[in-house]
Amino acid sequence: MKRVFWASGLLMALSPLACNFEERGPAEMVSLNKTQPMGKEKSLDVNIHFGIGSLEVSGERTPALYSMDLEYDKAHYEPAVEYEIEGAGDEGRLSIKLESSNKVGLRSERKTNRMRLGFTDALPLNLSVNTGVGDARLSLSRLKVARLEMESGVGGSKLSSYDPNPIECQTIRIRNGVGSIDAVGLGNLNFRELDFEGGVGGASLDFTGDWRQDAQIKIQVGVGGVNLRVPRDLGVKVDAEKHFLSGLHLERFVKRDSHYYSENYDKAKFRVSIRVATGIGGFKITWV
Repeated sequence: MKRVFWASGLLMALSPLACNFEERGPAEMVSLNKTQPMGKEKSLDVNIHFGIGSLEVSGERTPALYSMDLEYDKAHYEPAVEYEIEGAGDEGRLSIKLESSNKVGLRSERKTNRMRLGFTDALPLNLSVNTGVGDARLSLSRLKVARLEMESGVGGSKLSSYDPNPIECQTIRIRNGVGSIDAVGLGNLNFRELDFEGGVGGASLDFTGDWRQDAQIKIQVGVGGVNLRVPRDLGVKVDAEKHFLSGLHLERFVKRDSHYYSENYDKAKFRVSIRVATGIGGFKITWV
C-alpha cells in the first residue's frame, strides 16, 4: 500500500503544475552551442537537470568530451553550464541546468526547450539525468557507462543500448514519476544492480543484450503495469510482494518455498535475482 499512497501523493503534487499552462507572454527562442575539448581526463561525471522540454542524450566518436546544442526560451528559462577538473586532474565534472527564471510557471506554446547532448565514447561515464516535464531519450550505445541515474517527473522516457557496454556498470537507478517508460537492451549495459521505481504509468523493460555477469534487480511500482522482456537463456529468480489489486504473470517458472525460479535457472550461465513490489497494476515476464 505504501507504493500506492506514494504514487497518489505524487500525482496530487504535480496536478497544479500540469494545470498551470497559462500564457504569460511571448517566447524568445535562442540557441546555445558548447563543446569541451578533451585533455588528460580519464573519466567524466555528468549531472543534468532539465526543467521542461525535450532532452536527447547519445554517444559520439569525437575528440571532444561533450557537445551541446540547446534551443531554449530566453524570456522564461536560464541555462547554467559548468565544467571543472577534480582529483589529480583526471576526473572531469560537467553540470548542466535549465530551470525557470522565476518569471512564469509552465507554458502552453508549441515552442519548447530542446537540448541534444553528445558524449565521447572514449571515457568511462557517470551519468545522472533529472527531467521535470517533457520527454527524455537516452541512447547509450557505444558509451562506456560506469553508473546511470535517471529520474523523470511528468512525460515519457526512452532508454536504449544496442551495443555491449565496454566496461562494467556498477548501478542503474531509474525513477519514473507520471508517464510511461520504455527501455531496450538493458542486458547490454553489463550492470551489477538495477533499481527501478515507477509512480503512475506503465513500464516496458527489455533485458535483451550481451549478458556477462549475474545481476540484482529491484522493481517497485505504484500504479501501472510492468512488462519485462527477458532472453530465454537467462536464469531468473523472482521474489514478489504484490498488492491484492496486482497481477503476477510468470510463465515457465516453478515455485520453491516463497520464490519463483525459471525452469532453466539451475543450468543457466548467468542469473538474475528480481525483487518486485507492485501496487495497482501487474507484473509480467515475457521470454524472447
